[in-house]
Amino acid sequence: MRGSSALQAVFDERPAAKLEVLVVWLPVIPTDIAPPTKGVLARLHDSRATQFWDVGRLTSKTIRSAVEKNPQWVKPEDQDLCWGQGVVWDFVAVFPEGARWDELPPPPDFYGYPVVESIEGLQKRLDAITP
Repeated sequence: MRGSSALQAVFDERPAAKLEVLVVWLPVIPTDIAPPTKGVLARLHDSRATQFWDVGRLTSKTIRSAVEKNPQWVKPEDQDLCWGQGVVWDFVAVFPEGARWDELPPPPDFYGYPVVESIEGLQKRLDAITP
């Protein structure tokens, strides 16, 4: 949840930036038995963000599949992206404007995890592509 608050701060610093943000919540730990509460969702309240509950972890599976098929998209030490748990979570990625997720996502311009520790890199990437 700290990651969503950290992302909100990034968006607060860029109120006019043209961004479309998809936030995907998924079950990772045993207590993740239901979608996030209104209080959790409110941590990231920017109107440019749309939040989803992915109970089947389809987003994680798709990202893992994309990396397995295109290992050059990530650093060698990040091939797993799962912290050894088999689930991609607490992960942030920036895709180029106009990018489309078809069968697999396109290569990201930036990625990092955990989100809180990736904020500086995210800010630098956004500063490079937004006015």
